[in-house]
Amino acid sequence: MDKFISKIYRFMYGRYGFDQLSRFLMFAGLIMAVLCMFLRFLPTHIPYYICSFLNTFFYVFAFYRILSRNISKRTLENERYLRLRDKVFPMFEERAKSMRDRNYIYKKCPKCSAKLRLRRIKGKHITKCPKCGLKFNVRVFIEYKDTGNTQGYY
Repeated sequence: MDKFISKIYRFMYGRYGFDQLSRFLMFAGLIMAVLCMFLRFLPTHIPYYICSFLNTFFYVFAFYRILSRNISKRTLENERYLRLRDKVFPMFEERAKSMRDRNYIYKKCPKCSAKLRLRRIKGKHITKCPKCGLKFNVRVFIEYKDTGNTQGYY
């Protein structure tokens, strides 16, 4: 088993590997595969063939990127994908920020829409917006407790 793993390591040395765009392509291929299962039973097979082609294209392109030796070009592709993803889906950026910063919650001021970073303390609180001065209620349902247990996390 160790010989097999070392052969894989030697094979992958100098190759680009797995990144966010490759992960998206694999997920899109999986979605297309599930969609193809349902489209197969339609009376006309043209949608099935299109879906099957897209499924194959997503998987082939993902593996091409993973096994590519042109690291700089794949990095630029991934950066372009991340910029587009963050424009189209800003919730990914918010989710990543909330995962990094578990002691705080982010709320918008109802008057000026300024983003406020508030301590995560369970209960109902009155908050004053530093930008416009509006006082409004904020409810926090879950309090983050740092137990110091990092077992299983790197």
